[in-house]
Amino acid sequence: MNLPIRIVMVGAGRIATHLGRRLRAKGLRVVQVLNRSAAPAQALATELQADWSDDWSNITPQADWVILAVRDDAIADVGAQLSQYAPDSLFTHTSGATPGAVLAPYCRRYGVFYPLQSFSAEHVPLWSKVPFCVDASQAEDLAFLKKIAKIIGNLVYHITDEQRAVLHIAAVFANNFANHCFAVAERIMEQQGLPFEMLHPLMEETLIKALLDSPEHMQTGPAARGDMDTIQRHLQWLQAHPLWRDLYVDMSRSINPALPLGEIEAHEKLKVESEK
Repeated sequence: MNLPIRIVMVGAGRIATHLGRRLRAKGLRVVQVLNRSAAPAQALATELQADWSDDWSNITPQADWVILAVRDDAIADVGAQLSQYAPDSLFTHTSGATPGAVLAPYCRRYGVFYPLQSFSAEHVPLWSKVPFCVDASQAEDLAFLKKIAKIIGNLVYHITDEQRAVLHIAAVFANNFANHCFAVAERIMEQQGLPFEMLHPLMEETLIKALLDSPEHMQTGPAARGDMDTIQRHLQWLQAHPLWRDLYVDMSRSINPALPLGEIEAHEKLKVESEK
């Protein structure tokens, strides 16, 4: 199977930038960058030594592969517009939460090329450890996407729309929610004049343990122990931060549903009402 020689990157954000760089580094040619804002399109195209345009009608009509690295809510609309000018091209999007089937009404050949990673401008991903979730409407295109993913990465999975939707939920818990907990911890440390770096070894140890065994088996802390005295002291301090307090209660209840947290909440409600 021949490798594509004409790749069009649609979008110029973080995923488009990192993916474009990786493709080029592996000898896969991005011939054009399309983006509604001209400046980002030109900047990325210059880096990738590609043409660029902010007009969808200028898409390279002979493109072998069109990568839609755009916002989830724009995928269907952009695919619908671009497919008019490149009807024979393979269109894939890079979203974990959007079904590949959203492109079915517009594209004869469509699929998903989803790198399961959180991309930031400051950090270059370790591509050999990035799982690529691929799917396609045609068997030949699926084989093609698997081969490309293997070239630029290492871990390749054929994931259906239904599987990927649930996978994305798990990813939100593992990445977005975990990071938000880190952010709350950082704020708490700042309020006490303590350096956040004090928690770094604990955070590193937590991740190491979670990767070595089932995170559920590794769970520690007052909720897991049923230590209501400690929990009550924590909740008293968190009264000044109701959102954090609610998060603490919900997380503790999720860890240990048997905790009598309702009794604490009922007692505190009565106390507040009596002070009015």
